[in-house]
Amino acid sequence: MKRVFCIIICLLAVAAAYGQSFLESVYLTPDRGWDGVYAKGDTIRVYADADREMPALVKVYRNGKFQGVDEVLLKAGRTEVFSGSYDEASALMVRLANPEDQKDSTTVGAIVAPEEFLPGFGEPKDFRRFWKKQLKAMRREKMNVKLTPVEVPEKDREKYVCYDLEINCLDFRPVRGYLAMPLDAGKRSLPIAIYAHSAGKMTASYTKATVKKALSLAKSGKGAIALDINAHGVLNGQDDAYYEAMEKELHGYSGRTVTDHESFYFRGMFLRMVRALDYLCSRPEWDRKRVLVTGGSQGGAQSAALAGLDPRVTTVVVDVPAMWDSGGILRGRTSGWPKPLERDGMESPAATIMPYYDACNFMRYFKGDLVVNVGLIDLTCPPASVWSVYNVCPARSKTIHPCAWKGHSGKYSVPTKEERGRIRNTMNGLLDDAIEASLK
Repeated sequence: MKRVFCIIICLLAVAAAYGQSFLESVYLTPDRGWDGVYAKGDTIRVYADADREMPALVKVYRNGKFQGVDEVLLKAGRTEVFSGSYDEASALMVRLANPEDQKDSTTVGAIVAPEEFLPGFGEPKDFRRFWKKQLKAMRREKMNVKLTPVEVPEKDREKYVCYDLEINCLDFRPVRGYLAMPLDAGKRSLPIAIYAHSAGKMTASYTKATVKKALSLAKSGKGAIALDINAHGVLNGQDDAYYEAMEKELHGYSGRTVTDHESFYFRGMFLRMVRALDYLCSRPEWDRKRVLVTGGSQGGAQSAALAGLDPRVTTVVVDVPAMWDSGGILRGRTSGWPKPLERDGMESPAATIMPYYDACNFMRYFKGDLVVNVGLIDLTCPPASVWSVYNVCPARSKTIHPCAWKGHSGKYSVPTKEERGRIRNTMNGLLDDAIEASLK
């Protein structure tokens, strides 16, 4: 009976192991490790560390395009699953998939000569003139500011103040967000810090401005005038029904057909960033020196727009930024979100309108300090596109932090929750450190 019991336990253990997904069972690693960066001609090797012997498909993608597939038998332990070298700038992804269910997979990235990537779009001759016209029209409209005090947590009430902020902005929705700062701050004592939000459903918590985020930013460094700005100018602190209605109204906004320069949805979003900064810079507490803007994904697009339109911005800190090289397809690789040329076609109006809204042309004018996190397996904001904008930016100082296992929206292709947490904390910590340093 004891022997039968042991056999049953072993069989259950085997069944449990084979029930695990590839992501749970295999750790893919490039031989360069964390950053996955190679020079031209270097041999790239990718290893799979598996918890058991099993068959797998190895799929390789270069600059977003499928290159081929091989069948391998993974050993329990380490197996080399890919080896190759490239003589030109290349963004690679190596994906290991279950032959029985190819959606069951794990992926790792590498990048070759990233300093050579360039954006697909050039700068239109009237780029600066176009945006000066937009800013002039916005600033002709008298600024009406509404500040409504909001309650902060009890532990912060003696040190910080927070407001629900609203500012009119042309014919668009107004600037809306939460403004926080140290209580009783002196004149010219504080830098400005603006947090811009990523895209997503209006019902999701990460798309909404919050008192918590504004206070967190206000506490950074030695304190700041901090604004958590709502990307769409919708009301703050409303009930679920309101945001469900806004979700229906705004659904698919990033995928709407691009028809002309001045009706493009992001025009209002970008102008709200400048309108907000105009107000913040008018406050007596501003130190007249430092302005930080930060955000991820769509927040990276807003950050780039503000940095390129307003020379008062001194620091940009962004994570997997969107609209960084929306014309990547013109150079034979995947474009950055929202991929308008892939959607509307190469001959569509998007081909001539998007250069006025792409980060590559805003960031050509930013001369402050730049810090960027990039994911080498990010399909939404591909690493080659992010790097292409980074390369043309004449920043005073710039740093880019790649991660071989990082995808979009905080996703990491590693087996365990603990390892995902470790990598996520490390990558987020790089951005937090940059924010802290700029606000001290």
